[in-house]
Amino acid sequence: MVEVWLPYGKTEVHISVPLRNLLGTVEPDRGQPSANPFETITESLRNPIESKTIGELVKPRAKVAIAIDGTLSPGLAASAASSVVWTLNQSGVPSENITLVVGNGRREHGYQELISVLQGSNILKGLDIVEHNRNSASVTRVGTTSTGTNVEVCSSFTGADSRIVIGETLIDHFSGLRGAHSTVLPALSGKEAIEHSMSLSFSGEVVPGVPDENPVYADQVEASRLVGVDMAVQLVTNGYGELVSAFSGDLEATGGSAIATLGESYRVKAESNADIIVVSAGGSRFDFDLYNAVWALRGVSPIVKRGATIILLAECADGMGAEGLETLAQVDTLSELRRRYMLGARAVHVIKTALRGNEVVLVSALPGYLAEPLGFSVERTASAALERVTQRRRGRRTLVVTHGCSTVPVVD
Repeated sequence: MVEVWLPYGKTEVHISVPLRNLLGTVEPDRGQPSANPFETITESLRNPIESKTIGELVKPRAKVAIAIDGTLSPGLAASAASSVVWTLNQSGVPSENITLVVGNGRREHGYQELISVLQGSNILKGLDIVEHNRNSASVTRVGTTSTGTNVEVCSSFTGADSRIVIGETLIDHFSGLRGAHSTVLPALSGKEAIEHSMSLSFSGEVVPGVPDENPVYADQVEASRLVGVDMAVQLVTNGYGELVSAFSGDLEATGGSAIATLGESYRVKAESNADIIVVSAGGSRFDFDLYNAVWALRGVSPIVKRGATIILLAECADGMGAEGLETLAQVDTLSELRRRYMLGARAVHVIKTALRGNEVVLVSALPGYLAEPLGFSVERTASAALERVTQRRRGRRTLVVTHGCSTVPVVD
C-alpha cells in the first residue's frame, strides 16, 4: 500500500492506495520559493516598475489605504502588508494614517484567522484594519466599465488619498489569472458588481492561466483603473501558495512581469486513463467553501475519461459560499444558468458538466442535504470514500491530484 497525504482544510488527510492501482501523484512544481518573503517584497518596493517609489508617490500626511485579497494565506498576507507599511513608515507616513482593508468579495464570511495573524504582526500592531464583505453597504460608486459593470468599491479604500493593492498571481477559473487587479474586483467590490463581472465568464471559454481576450480579466483591470490604484504589489506564488517572486509599481506593468514569471508553472504532467481520480482542492486556501473549491473539478477535467469516478476533497467549513449553489442546484442547462445568473451559477455548471458520464464523490463537512441536490455522493472521510468506490468498481487505476485549484493537469 502507498500512503498519500492530501490537503484538507487546515490539515492533511491520507489515503492508502495499493501500489498496483496507483497511476501516480500529481503535485505542483515548487520552483524556488523565497526564503524571506518580507525582504523579497520590500526589495520590489525599492525598485518599482514604471512607477515612482512609495516615498515619491505618497505625501507624509496622506491617508493611505492598503488592500489585500482575503483569500491570501495569512502568513504571506502579513509579510506583504508589513513590507508596505514598513516602507511607508520609512518614507515618513505614520501608522495612524494607514488603513489596511481586507477584501472578502470571494468569501461569504470573514476570515478571522487572517485578521488575527495581521493583528499579531509587530509592524502592523495598532493599525486600523477594516474587513469588507460583498454584502456591505459601505461602498462607493466609482464608475461603470465598458461591459456595464457598475463598480462599487469599499469606501475605506476609495476615500484614501493614496491607494495600494496587494494581490496574488495564480490561475483563476473566471478571469484566467488573478492578481492585484482582482483585489479591486471582486475582493473589494459589492455584490452587484461581482455578479455582473463574473457573469461575463459565460461569454466564452475560460482558459485557466490565460488572461488574453478574457472579458472578466479585462473588466477587472478596467475597474482598477476607475478606482485609481497608485501602486500595485503582485505576489507570484507556486501551487502551494509559497512566494516565488514579487513586483511592485504600475498595475498593468507589474501584472505583465508577474504573468511572465508565473509562465506555465501551474501545468503539471498526468496520466489520462485513470478509473478513479482523487483530487484535493488544495486545503484552506480554496476549500473554505464549496463555491471556491469546485474549480478543482474544472482543473482535472482535461484528464477525466468517461465513466471515471472523481473523489473531491473539500472541507467547506464556511458552507456553500454562494446562494446559486442552492437556488440553482436542480438547473441542468447552460442557457437557463445564464438566464438566471447569480453567484454560484457557473460553479453549478462546472459540477453538472463533471457529472455528465461520471460519478463525483464529495468528501466534506457539508451536510448531505446541501450537497446531494447538486448530484454529489457525500462521504465524511477520504479513506472511506476510496474504499467504497474501489469495492464497487472493476477498474481501479487511481490518480491522485494534491492541489486541484492551483494546478492544471495535462497529458504528457
